[in-house]
Amino acid sequence: MSILKLKQAFKEGKTVVGTWLNAPSPAQVETIGYAGFDLVVLDTEHSSYDIAACETLVRAADSAQIPCLIRVSENQPTPVAKALEYGAQGIVIPHVSSQTQARAAVSHAHYAPVGIRGAAPTVRGAHYGQIPWPEYLAQAKAETLVVLQIEGKDGIENLDAIMAVEGVDVLFVGPFDLSESLGISGQLDHPLLLDTVAGVVRRARDQGIALGIWMPTPEQAGPWIERGVQLITVASNDMIFLKGCQAYVSQIKAQLPG
Repeated sequence: MSILKLKQAFKEGKTVVGTWLNAPSPAQVETIGYAGFDLVVLDTEHSSYDIAACETLVRAADSAQIPCLIRVSENQPTPVAKALEYGAQGIVIPHVSSQTQARAAVSHAHYAPVGIRGAAPTVRGAHYGQIPWPEYLAQAKAETLVVLQIEGKDGIENLDAIMAVEGVDVLFVGPFDLSESLGISGQLDHPLLLDTVAGVVRRARDQGIALGIWMPTPEQAGPWIERGVQLITVASNDMIFLKGCQAYVSQIKAQLPG
């Protein structure tokens, strides 16, 4: 699925499925793409790699023809610009809690006159200068996906102001951080968390903004699909690998003589 098809899917109310990469492994990025996921999110906030490692990982995503987003560690111009210059199709900004932060994120991700992204015509995203600059500007404006993470009570309280910022493509609920903020840390099935997130989903859908969420398992993700969440990210490469290892080990050991 191309990034334009991804954006169109959001506009049409369709649901797309992705996962997160917590290890700097190009092979695992490719495997995620070949497995049929619609997108992969490279995580520089909580993983063992930084923004510099993402260039090779983006190449792997391109090889597997899977859209690639990068979660930056902070809402600042340089990491956002680098993520997009490497060729990522979008950015994920953590811990957005105000309209000011939302505006900054959009501004960092786009060139003038929309934003303040620094212009460099020879970056990888522009095929090292092989894409004519006017063409690359138009491509960047049309294809860059801006995802803002709502992860605390302040973000919920300021949700209407955040959604009013032009250029926000997806609001993404971080359930673990939100549960922490609500005083129910890690309780992803707590009624307070469920009701809070359901309210965010309704308000986002009313404004025509796609809503995303992370869940540890496909079973936990299912109810959110029914509630209208359009970007489902499930588990991560390490969680999926662990489950696969456990399944193989248990199946083999079950056949061993008692």
